[in-house]
Amino acid sequence: MLPESPFYQNSLQTLQQSPLCQGVNTRTLEDMMQLFTRRRWSKGTRISEQQSRNYFHIILRGRLKLTRMHQKSGRAFTLWLLGPGDGYDIVSLLDGREHDILPVVLDDVEALTTHVDNVRAWIAGHPDFNRCFLPYIGEQMRQLENLSTDLALHDTVTRLARLILHYVDMTKSSSSTNNFRVQLINDFSHETLACMVGSVRTVINRHLQQLKKDGVVDFHRGHLTVKDLERLALQAGQYLHTIEHQQPK
Repeated sequence: MLPESPFYQNSLQTLQQSPLCQGVNTRTLEDMMQLFTRRRWSKGTRISEQQSRNYFHIILRGRLKLTRMHQKSGRAFTLWLLGPGDGYDIVSLLDGREHDILPVVLDDVEALTTHVDNVRAWIAGHPDFNRCFLPYIGEQMRQLENLSTDLALHDTVTRLARLILHYVDMTKSSSSTNNFRVQLINDFSHETLACMVGSVRTVINRHLQQLKKDGVVDFHRGHLTVKDLERLALQAGQYLHTIEHQQPK
């Protein structure tokens, strides 16, 4: 993307705030953007296997859900939820192999796209970029570690509480209700939430109704908020001060 593009400044700002590039100086990001072109996917678009394996995408707007699906039963499980600033596909970028995963375009998505060979060459030649890129990979691995631990050690309501807590924006609450906003998953259906915690819609619906009755969360018209952050943290088996410390600055 060239500086003359009408999308250039907004794209650059997204990169500057991205966990993938945060801390990289502006000149380096400007050089990196010349490798990329802008791509759009409409909601529900099927991303081809070639686009996933041979190209690397940095999301500028919208959400992308990465799932595994059982061919016979049709049951799906969500491994990652990507939003603005996230990179796709990190796994294929690193090992160059086909990634058995189904990307689901949840919104109209805009992304910066380039061939994986360009990104690999860029990583090899820019140690300053690697200082941000490696912690980003580490965070992706940590999410998978937490996911596998949750499935092995925690019951469904605890997994649900931990999921919601992970996406709570600690810095923003509704001015009218003082409820804490939930990012990225706030408008998900109960079935979609079930796919993220390894359960089914009826079980998730029952737990959410109980959390709502207890005054922990509120949801209506497809919007989920947190009313009692401390009680949610207790249900998740975590200490609130630790969670606040882990929130991005």
